[in-house]
Amino acid sequence: MKTLDATDRKLIALLQDNARLSTVALAKAVGLSRSAVQERVHRLESAGVIAQYTVRLGSGGDPLQAWLLLRYADGFSCDDVMPLLVELPAVRTCHSVAGEIDMLVLVQADTPSMLADLRERIAAFKGIDDVTTMPVLRVTLDRGG
Repeated sequence: MKTLDATDRKLIALLQDNARLSTVALAKAVGLSRSAVQERVHRLESAGVIAQYTVRLGSGGDPLQAWLLLRYADGFSCDDVMPLLVELPAVRTCHSVAGEIDMLVLVQADTPSMLADLRERIAAFKGIDDVTTMPVLRVTLDRGG
């Protein structure tokens, strides 16, 4: 296949953003005829540049939730960690608890990758010694309080 030009790259970007765009909409966006766009997309598919069309879940799907079980590093407490957690919109609930775990933190993310990034970010906080992640498979009772 020949090198991708700016129009090919724009078509790919448009399709990555919304794979359901019609050929007419693509043509209008790149300033070519419908048939020229159809040929380009077919060429990109045939060459393997476009391997498949897929669905990416947005905010309309159920978000992923996980409980993060935090242990503080020696000399640190809830007062040290909470200001950092409050700054993260994905943190839904924090419970300071007694026992081997110091804090239970309920987090929410749109994708597994976002959940992993959030977990790593919290694990890197000064004052956090260990994080155990427990993904929520199903909520069987939530009385909202």
